[in-house]
Amino acid sequence: GFDELHACADPGAPEHGYKTPSAGVFFESVVVRFHCQEGYRLNGTSKKLCVRHLNGSLSWKPSDKPVCLQEVADCLVPHVEDAEVHNKTYRTGDKLVIRCHDGFQIRYPDLDNLVSVCQDDGTWDNLPFCQGCLRPLALPHSYINVSEWEPSFPVGAVVYYQCFPGYRLEGVALLECMYNLIWSNSPPRCLDVEVCPLPPMVAHGDYICHPRPCERYNHGTVVEFYCDPGYTLTNDYKYITCQYGEWFPSYQVYCVKTEQTWPNTQETLLTTWKIVAFTATSVLLVLLLVILARMFQTKFKTHFLPRGHHEGSAGDPDFVVVDGVPVMLPSYDEAVSSGLNALAPGYATTHQGHLLQAEEQNPPAYPGPRGVDPLPSETCGGVSGSSELLQSLCLPAAGPSADTGRTEAASNSPHIDIADGECLPVSSC
Repeated sequence: GFDELHACADPGAPEHGYKTPSAGVFFESVVVRFHCQEGYRLNGTSKKLCVRHLNGSLSWKPSDKPVCLQEVADCLVPHVEDAEVHNKTYRTGDKLVIRCHDGFQIRYPDLDNLVSVCQDDGTWDNLPFCQGCLRPLALPHSYINVSEWEPSFPVGAVVYYQCFPGYRLEGVALLECMYNLIWSNSPPRCLDVEVCPLPPMVAHGDYICHPRPCERYNHGTVVEFYCDPGYTLTNDYKYITCQYGEWFPSYQVYCVKTEQTWPNTQETLLTTWKIVAFTATSVLLVLLLVILARMFQTKFKTHFLPRGHHEGSAGDPDFVVVDGVPVMLPSYDEAVSSGLNALAPGYATTHQGHLLQAEEQNPPAYPGPRGVDPLPSETCGGVSGSSELLQSLCLPAAGPSADTGRTEAASNSPHIDIADGECLPVSSC
């Protein structure tokens, strides 16, 4: 409810002490003071102020709570670095007696008062310290062989300076702490070393740098030489090092021709695989070309060669199926040549192969027993070697039953009609 009253809470009083005012409502801007009882001393703030914050709340400032400590007659034993305390008593007014370790000297903050006395509040005034040589400076690109936590060094201590790689030391590397607590010399400097010149060029060879790339040949850079294939170094040692701007060792590198060089296993395997891959590729390419040529040849015969050529070819014969039985068809030349031999003598051929009726022949005889003029058996004998179709035309020459045989043959076999000197297409049954 203090926020509603716009007042601060009671700050309370320290133990063995009291405050003023001791009670009441502590509104904004009220000041409270603290006091200690007899035999005690106040440690902390002696007064507080009630203030309002930006959010509207009220609190005491400062917020620390003071305490009352009991007063003591003796001072505490002081702790002095690198020293030993030899006091018998630590009462008010006693002087501090100390002895620094070897190599260190006593120093006082107040140079005009070289003594430390125990005060009434239990503290020592002008407390001394033991000092040696101050820590030397660590200059850029350098380091020293001492711990970074040592603030000072005793007389006789030695510090050793070193430079980072790529830098050279200028000055004295060893410093000694003297009796006047001063170092024997000024700290040295680490300067950027001079860059080495270009490495010696090698005929039939070259070099690489460690570390890479070969931009600057600083101190510590190592150069490795190597020779071209077919050459070898005259010296087994192939490294030189940049040291303070100079190459060491400073010998000249030569690459001489090797009398006999043998390829290593890796190069041999690589060459073998190249040959095998080239041979396999060539064989596959030739096979592909052969297959493409064969396919092109087949398509060409199918689409561009004339029908007569296909029919006359022995590899692609034509046939028709009669009552489920395949019957081989003759070619155009076989049909014409065999047909002329099988026809009656009343027909003759012209220069174009057309069949015409001869003018000097007698008119055809009417049917009758005397008018039947069967085909000579010699003619049918010549037809036997031509084709099965033309042999069917010779079946009537067998005798009186020829008409019946002719009818059966005509019903079971394909026929050829020759009109106007041309062969009509063969039709199946």
